[in-house]
Amino acid sequence: MNKKLIKTVAKISISFLLLYFVFKKIDFTQVLDLYKKSNTFYLLVAIILFISSQFISSIRLNYIFHKNDFLLDKFSNLKLYFVGMFYNFFIPGGVGGDAYKVFILNKQFGWKAKQLTKCVFIDRLIGLLAIFSLLITMASYLFFSNPLFLILGIITSVISFFVGKFLLNRIFKKTNNYYTYSFFYSIIIQLLQIGTIICILKAFRLDIVNALSYCFTFLVSSVLSVVSFAGFGAREYVFLKASSFLNTDEAIAISVGLSFNIITAIISLVGVFFILNKLSLKTISIK
Repeated sequence: MNKKLIKTVAKISISFLLLYFVFKKIDFTQVLDLYKKSNTFYLLVAIILFISSQFISSIRLNYIFHKNDFLLDKFSNLKLYFVGMFYNFFIPGGVGGDAYKVFILNKQFGWKAKQLTKCVFIDRLIGLLAIFSLLITMASYLFFSNPLFLILGIITSVISFFVGKFLLNRIFKKTNNYYTYSFFYSIIIQLLQIGTIICILKAFRLDIVNALSYCFTFLVSSVLSVVSFAGFGAREYVFLKASSFLNTDEAIAISVGLSFNIITAIISLVGVFFILNKLSLKTISIK
């Protein structure tokens, strides 16, 4: 059994195990009732904000590609991005979304797989660093009453930005050319996804006074979701465990995390359209 298959089986197993623990704890009638009484307008806004975050995410990746002389056309990059999302969510045991991007770009243009893999990895890593910066700032506000800790949290976040920039440039070389813009693209992406969570809260008619706690929980679940398949199970489990921190019922907390995953899955289906129409990519030329 190869390492890729073992990794996939492990992730799927973790997802099923976590979902089992989650579903043992909740009353499905309560969850369904929450959806029945939800505000459709805010659910639609949540979907729009999520789609916007994915557009920015695709722009970030193409920006990194261009800085490494992989001059992929914007629309081609967007198509490839959605196909990658589909592979990540609906092809267990198959080629992952990031691996598929590398494979198809190498196949169609002969670009070096190693360099493409580096670009995709750095794209993910910078996104993760942005999440950690937001978590540090939020934690300093949520868990400490003294305003001094908030200032220290912000300073720590700024320092982490420069430390990340230094380390990435030392490890991968030449990332200084695109780190800053990529990092701020990542902040925008996370803020749009935080907006998605807030709209889900509004859709469920929940008290958004505690919205920052939900957003903090969401960012934690985003980091931990890498251990499960497509984030399913891990995100719901994190929200389950955070229900007391959120001062809400377990079923309600889980429904917020589950709703984000459902939105992600629905939007990922866009990739099917591009697969069925044969994915043909184009490059741009520098004049």
